[in-house]
Order: sequence, then C-alpha cells, then structure tokens
Amino acid sequence: MGAQYSSLNDLKSNEYLSRFISEESILINDPFWNQFLSFRLQSPFTTAHSKLLDESCLIYLQQFVLNNPKTNNYGTLIEVFNRLANVIRDEYNNNIIIHQTYNSLFILRLITKYFIEIDSEQNFYPYFLPQDISTERISLMTIFVDTLFRTTIMLPVDSSTYGLHLEVLNTLLSLLSIQMCAKEAIFISSIYSIFMHRLDPLLISEFTRTLLEHFIKQIECPPFLAADSTDGSKNESGSLFKIGQTVASSLWSVVTLGMSSSSTSTATEGTATSIDSIKDLRNRHLSNQSIHLLLILSNHFTNDIHRNPYRLALLHFTDTQGKSRSNSPTNLPDSEPLPWFSIDYHRLYDVLCQTVHTDQSTLLLYLLLHRNQHFKAYVISRTNIDQIVLPVLRVIYTSAEQNSHHIYMSLIILLILSEDDFFNRTIHDIKLKKLTWYTERSTNEISLGGLLISIVLRTIQYNMARMRDKYLHTNCLATLANMSSQFQNLHTLLDLIQQQSRQEHTASSSSSTIITNNIQIIASNDENFNEYVQDLSIIEDVMRMILEIINSCLTHTLQYNVNLIYALLYNREIFDYYRTHPSFQDILQNIDIIITFFTEKIDQLKYRSAEYVKETLETTVKQFPLDRLKRFPDLKFKYVEEEQPEDFFVPYVWSLVYKSCNLHWSSESVLGLKQQSLNS
Repeated sequence: MGAQYSSLNDLKSNEYLSRFISEESILINDPFWNQFLSFRLQSPFTTAHSKLLDESCLIYLQQFVLNNPKTNNYGTLIEVFNRLANVIRDEYNNNIIIHQTYNSLFILRLITKYFIEIDSEQNFYPYFLPQDISTERISLMTIFVDTLFRTTIMLPVDSSTYGLHLEVLNTLLSLLSIQMCAKEAIFISSIYSIFMHRLDPLLISEFTRTLLEHFIKQIECPPFLAADSTDGSKNESGSLFKIGQTVASSLWSVVTLGMSSSSTSTATEGTATSIDSIKDLRNRHLSNQSIHLLLILSNHFTNDIHRNPYRLALLHFTDTQGKSRSNSPTNLPDSEPLPWFSIDYHRLYDVLCQTVHTDQSTLLLYLLLHRNQHFKAYVISRTNIDQIVLPVLRVIYTSAEQNSHHIYMSLIILLILSEDDFFNRTIHDIKLKKLTWYTERSTNEISLGGLLISIVLRTIQYNMARMRDKYLHTNCLATLANMSSQFQNLHTLLDLIQQQSRQEHTASSSSSTIITNNIQIIASNDENFNEYVQDLSIIEDVMRMILEIINSCLTHTLQYNVNLIYALLYNREIFDYYRTHPSFQDILQNIDIIITFFTEKIDQLKYRSAEYVKETLETTVKQFPLDRLKRFPDLKFKYVEEEQPEDFFVPYVWSLVYKSCNLHWSSESVLGLKQQSLNS
C-alpha cells in the first residue's frame, strides 16, 4: 500500500477529521469511516512525542467533547472498532484491516485519555448504561474492554500486528489512568468495576497469562516502527501520520457484510529475543506496557482478595514443566474454583534475572515471591540463584542512585528469601568471581552469603548514620536474624557494633547534658530532647538485635566463624558499656563465655601473630563445649504486608507508569498522584 507523509500541522486541513468532531452524527455503516480510517497513524514512542501529539490535537479534542453528547460519534467509533477487531481475529494477515483497526483504536485512545484528564468519568456515563445485546443487557464500555482483551489474547504478535497490540495496551492504560487522575488514593470507578467484576473469569485468566507471556518474550519493536519514533525527534512537527493513497474499496463490505478480500502479508513473525541479549529495554515497548498493566490490575482492590481476579491469577499460576502434585494450583478457602493458568517458570525466572534492576520487575518479583508459593519454591531451588540475588544486591548497594521505594522493595525481597533455611544454607556455597560494581573490598573469595551480609550491614550503617529510617533497618536486621543460624566466616558485624556504640555514647551524652546542665532547655527545646531520646531508643533496639544475631551465630555455627571469634577477642572492650546495661546483660552471657574461653587459650601462646592466633582458634574451636552456651529461641521473622498495602503500592505503581510508559498526561490531571506519592 503506497503512502505519503503528513505532519501534525496538516490536521486542520483534514476534512474527515473536521466532520468527525463536528455536530454531525455519523452512522456506523456510513462510508465515511472507510475514508477517515485510511490514514496510517503512527503512535508516538516517547513521552515528548506523546506530548506533542496531545498539544496538536487539543483544539480538536475540545471541540469533540462539546459535540459528542449530541452526536455520540465516540460510541459509534467504539462499535466500528469492535467490528473491525472481530474481523481481524480471523483475517489477521490482511494489512488493510490491521491498519483500519489500529487507526480507530488510536483515535479512541486519544479521546479516552482526554475525557479522563478533564473530568474523570462524566463523559463516559452513557457508555456504562446497559444495552440489549443479543439475549443479555451489557454496556458498550464492557464490550469495548472485552474486545480489547480478546484482541490481545487471540491476535498473533508479528511485525505487522505489533503496533496494534501496543495500541491496545496503551488504550487499556488510558482507561485505567482514571486512578492516577483521581484526587483520592483509592477511587472506586465504573471503569474499574468493569475490569474487576463484569468480565468472564476465563477471559481475565487468559489475559493475565498473555501479559505475562509478553513480558517474558521481550519482543523487540519492529525496526520500521522504532525508526519512526527515533527519527521523529529531529522534526518538531513529527511524521506521525501516514496517509494511505490506496484505500481498499472492499474494506467496508468486509466490516458490514462479513466478506473479505484477502491480503497477503510477508511480515515475519516476531519471536522472543534471547534473554542473554537483552541489553537495552527501551525498545521492548510491548513488554513494558504489559508489566505496567499487570502491576496496575494486581495492586488495586487488595484488601478483599476475592475481588481482584488478576491478583488471584498471579498468585496461583503454576509451572508448565511441573510434574508433581504439589505443583497443582489450590483454591482459596470458601472461594469458587477459578481457571488458573501455567507459565514456563524457567523463562520467567530468566527474564526476571535480566530485568530485576528495574522498579517494575522488582515489584513483580516481590509479588510472586510473597504470594505465589509455587514460584517462590522454584526460585529458592535454583542452583543459579545468584543470578537474581546479585542484581537485587546491586540496587541496594548503589542506593544513592535509586529511589527509596526501589530500595525498600529490594530489601523486602531479601527478607522473604531469608525466611527459607535452604536459601540461607546454599548462598554460602556459591562462590563469586570479582564484581566490578562492589568496591568495598576484594571479592575474589567471597560467597554470595558473605556479600549479602556485607551489603545489608553496610545499608544499616548508612541508614543509622544519615536517615534513621526505622522501617528500613528493621527489615535489614530481620533478614540477618533469619540467616544468623547459617552464618559462615562472619566478622563484619563488629564494625556495625563499633559504629552503634559510638552513636549510642554520643546520643546518651547529649541527652544527659540536656537534662543535667539546664533543665529549662527541656521546656524550650522539647523537640530536640525528644529527638535525642528517639535516637537513643533506635540505637539500643538495633544493638540488641545485633547482639542477638551474634549470639545465634555463636550457638549454631561457632566452628565456621573463627573470624568472628577473632574479632570478638580483638574488640572485646566495646562490650564494656553494655555489661552494666539491663537491656543487654542476658544476651551478653554467651559472648562473655566465648571471650573468656578463647582468651585463656591465646594467653598460653608464646607467639601471638595474627596468623598464629587464627590457626590456634581453628584448632581450639573444635574443643569448645557448646553445652556451656545458653540456648535462646531461634530468630525467625516473617514479612507481613501493611494493613492498607494500596496506600503504598497504588501511588508507587502509577508513578512508574507516569514516568516510564511513554504516554503523556497533563501535569494538572495528575495532581492527585503527586499528593498520593508524597503521603506514601
């Protein structure tokens, strides 16, 4: 099909556009639609291009909003799209129908997004009303969403359909963006009611599976589409519209009469890119929008789990390669059986390893580890679990370059993994080669477990020195506590104890000074005093937990931690302050026993070089009577979500969509999102 290019500046001379936005009602069988949809519209691939398109179309959208209540051309265009989409599922090799379907949806998406930006759902009300369709009453908007889902599921993805698939997801994102534009964090809308309650559960399950497959395959955008998006940045008017010189005269009969004239496509089928070659995620637009939709749909209405079928589907899908009965899905108590699906866990795991450095993949991994017990068991059983743990550790290590939400979620992933004893054992058996990004010390002989402990301890030190975020250090310490009975070659904990001891001494001295030197300061500087007291309380809590972790390590794996014994002997004086403190006396008993026993052994040596002392410790540690140590309850912590998880996740997810989905929303329309993000 021949084509010529037209800039956005040519919109005003487009007679079909002028008629569409006018006061004229256009019937569904009018040949106008054949002409109007003959344009080759190219969706923008960057936020800048999307903004340019929105600004160029603004005057036409404003006029359309004024006239649509009378003309209902928006509803008619939805019906046109629905007809085209039904045809295209049988005639997906017909490029003419693909272009027409794409063009109709592109226009619908622009209008839909504008409707939501200016007044949420008011302009949609007529399309939520039930209509007599066959033998049931159903709204036009429900049919529209149903058709979008079925198009995603049933239409193969190749170079000729990639743009249409992407536009389907963009339209769904635009519909759901009513949440982002709402003034409250949880906004129950008629649109969300359709997504959650009005669609066939089988359709929802298959749609969720398809989105997950899109994410796994990481299909690259066809070069001819990507070229348009990159080259367009050099031309402000943007070559976003291709006008087809040849319009198939038989097309309208295809739509209205169900007859077709075949069109042969020579496009090759899009195939999944090798995971090893995923270096640039910017060109994986379909995968990008798929994970955005998964996160949006699965993180709303989470309080009542039975109300969110997308979340249920993600929590229960199983492995296509699984053979055992334990891999079969289970239904929730008192719930109707739902159609769970299966995904190849190996492929999903591989792509998560490659993309977990992004916020979106971190959130998906968190959700699956926290809620999908089948997938969690699969991940923990991997012999190459370092491939997914290392990127998570790198996010935490480079925390100065990351947003705080991403760091929190990465730390929670470690906490969830540390709940499993098998994970805590095996990470010490995985030896790492030199890591270019880890610069604290040489990693030539460090294990994955050692690296994890080192980075988590470093995070605690950084947090206590600068941020004093109780939520952050609580998760860090809980992770170390879960791992403590499996620690090997540990010694870095003493560095943290020294830091905490100095900070506690400073805070204690400061609070004492305030109290003893001038009692009036308390009255005039209440805030400063409370801050000192709060700091002291946090430091004492951290120190108590650190000592409990050391105690657990000594009672469970003493013989594998000669370095820790050496560090305790070398730094024994740092415990003097705590021996008289009532909060620490019980937990210090075992540490004192260890220090006393091995000090006696070292005192008998004629030569006390570091190497000779360590050799002696390695010999005598086998002779130490473990029954002399007091047994405390095992340290076990389990991650529990907050009571209102949506208060955190909904603004977080929508902030990612706003920044990363390459669509543009006016700053005025997302004021609610900005306020929600500030409060979360």
